[in-house]
Amino acid sequence: MDFLVTGGTDGVGRAITRHALAHGHRVMAVGHTAEKGDAWLAEAAQAGAADRAVFFRADLRLVTENTRTLDAVRGWTDRVDRLVLCAQRYQTRIGHTAEGLERNFALSYLSRFLLSFGLLPQLRAAGASLVVNVCGTGTPVGRLRWHDLQFTSGGRGFQALMQAARATDLLGVAFAGHPPTGGLPFVLYNPDVVRTNLQREIDQPWRMLAAVTLALRGKPVEEGVRPLLRLLADPPTAALTAFRAAQEIDLQGRRYARSYRPSDAQRLLEETNRLLVRLGHPELGAR
Repeated sequence: MDFLVTGGTDGVGRAITRHALAHGHRVMAVGHTAEKGDAWLAEAAQAGAADRAVFFRADLRLVTENTRTLDAVRGWTDRVDRLVLCAQRYQTRIGHTAEGLERNFALSYLSRFLLSFGLLPQLRAAGASLVVNVCGTGTPVGRLRWHDLQFTSGGRGFQALMQAARATDLLGVAFAGHPPTGGLPFVLYNPDVVRTNLQREIDQPWRMLAAVTLALRGKPVEEGVRPLLRLLADPPTAALTAFRAAQEIDLQGRRYARSYRPSDAQRLLEETNRLLVRLGHPELGAR
């Protein structure tokens, strides 16, 4: 099988790419730094998998870098059996990319939108393919700031972070409900509390809170990915499922239904299509 893993040289993503290479699959890992990419390639070579490992450096906060990634994947393979979206950098201070997008929204949501919809032909060509969005699903917090999704008129950084979390959940709903996807399985997966360095860029007091939580509840990455590895080996057949570790989340249950409303997902998809038109990339929208 051919795997594409964003954030594939660190944390959860690295654990997935290592496992996939060890089981004979071809893997393209997308990462932010050349140093980590070189280290990942060296490790693959030591394991005898150099001919099946490809690294692509990209800053997925930028739409232009996502388009480069899409082109790279299309040049590498005509099929994607497993698309695993792990790239993440938590930001609790309002900031914008060179393209004018709020940073959490750009990476946690928009990049995942662009890659999942943009690789539909390759996913369909694979037959029994699967998209996995590694995120914080199962946490019913965060609201969409419909009047100002990019936080251009102010707002708090933590609100932006939580908005991105809600948006990436709604991406799964939108993907599953979009007719051209043909019911291709999409999994929202929360590894729960694992010991990664995602908290390195968040401000106080959130950094201290994250450190305490990790110290008290944090699991090694290898433990946190085990349920996900089982899902990758034996995917669900439903168009959309969500898991917190091994526990499946009832998206229609009383606690969560409001967070996964199809009407909100459709509205966000339409807003995203309009945003891409404004950015000069209408061809990247979900049609």
